[in-house]
Amino acid sequence: MSSINSLNYIQSIAISTHKELSTTTKMRLEALGIDPATVQSETQAQILIAQAEAAQKQNNSGHQQGGNSSQQELMSEAKTLAQKVGAAVSSQDKLEDITDKISEKIQVMANDPSQQKRAVKYQEELTLIVQKANIITETQNNIFNTLNMISVSNKLILGL
Repeated sequence: MSSINSLNYIQSIAISTHKELSTTTKMRLEALGIDPATVQSETQAQILIAQAEAAQKQNNSGHQQGGNSSQQELMSEAKTLAQKVGAAVSSQDKLEDITDKISEKIQVMANDPSQQKRAVKYQEELTLIVQKANIITETQNNIFNTLNMISVSNKLILGL
């Protein structure tokens, strides 16, 4: 009989925590357009808030003028450097293609003693562009992995 009472007590705690969201959490859910009545726990609420905020950030920054503004700036920098070194690029070229063409031109310059100083300067600019591109790619991968983990957490919480 005591095990039944313990089970009832545990269930009552689960039910009470199930319905008790903090005022702050309720306000954040409502601000994000999520009905607090549909949320079963504070943990689930926090996960939903994180997902909604991540989606908002992605929508606000990820789709500016057809793509990420950081990537557009990087492409612009690469095309400017390509012009400086005399590399022909098209509007269809990807960043990797442009950096490869720039690198080829810099290698040719480095072989000419009169252009070695310029080649070193251009190589430094190219290195910075490639480093920025790597940071952007790493950040995108981290965001994707985070969203994937949130998705898995939601499935676990919902029992799917």
